Amino acid sequence: MSAPYQAQCIEIMAQTAQSRAMNTSWKTILIAAIGAIQGAAAADVQERNLNVVVYDYAGLSDGSLNEMETLSAVLLSRAGIRTTWVHCLGHQSGPRPALCDANMETGTVLIRILAAHPAGNPNKLGDPLGSAIVANSFATLYVSETRKYADHTGLPASSLMAYAATHEIGHLLLGENHAPTGIMRAAWGKTEYREMAQRWLGFSAAEQQALREALPTPGALVASRKMNERP
Repeated sequence: MSAPYQAQCIEIMAQTAQSRAMNTSWKTILIAAIGAIQGAAAADVQERNLNVVVYDYAGLSDGSLNEMETLSAVLLSRAGIRTTWVHCLGHQSGPRPALCDANMETGTVLIRILAAHPAGNPNKLGDPLGSAIVANSFATLYVSETRKYADHTGLPASSLMAYAATHEIGHLLLGENHAPTGIMRAAWGKTEYREMAQRWLGFSAAEQQALREALPTPGALVASRKMNERP
């Protein structure tokens, strides 16, 4: 990769690039999500459910968090995965969700949002956007680093964070390996950033199938819970 487009991958081994973003309305994104869900149903793909438990230590605005979660949900819906976002620190409305205090089960991942990378340099690019501990189904996103890369690439910070979150969720379900192209590429370059600006960067067909296979069917999950509830 040439020097002007070198960057940190989105996680512990990270990398960036430069490109100018296109503005796409959230109405357009939601229409795309509906189309993706309908497409999955038409292809006789049984949707899987994924709970994403969120701890926001960075104090994101409700708008930024909603935009990040909405776009990430769209990206995952294209793989036949329906997400439920559960807020356990900040952005709560009503009683504390039971999932916040429950043991992590299959079909649930945890994302922690921090203001900055603990060892980050606030004055330069190069620090990771996120990290993932696959064995524990646990990922972290770094707001300061995401905003720096968003300024560098011309993307809205909430959009870039959505792609970083989706990449890390991909690791939690698929494992530590990266792909040569697409959202699971280790180092995003001009092509990836251009596709992000168009809301098109995603998982390969093989990755979509593997993501679904990593999650239980709704019926299997209910049966597993009933077994665990027996005295």
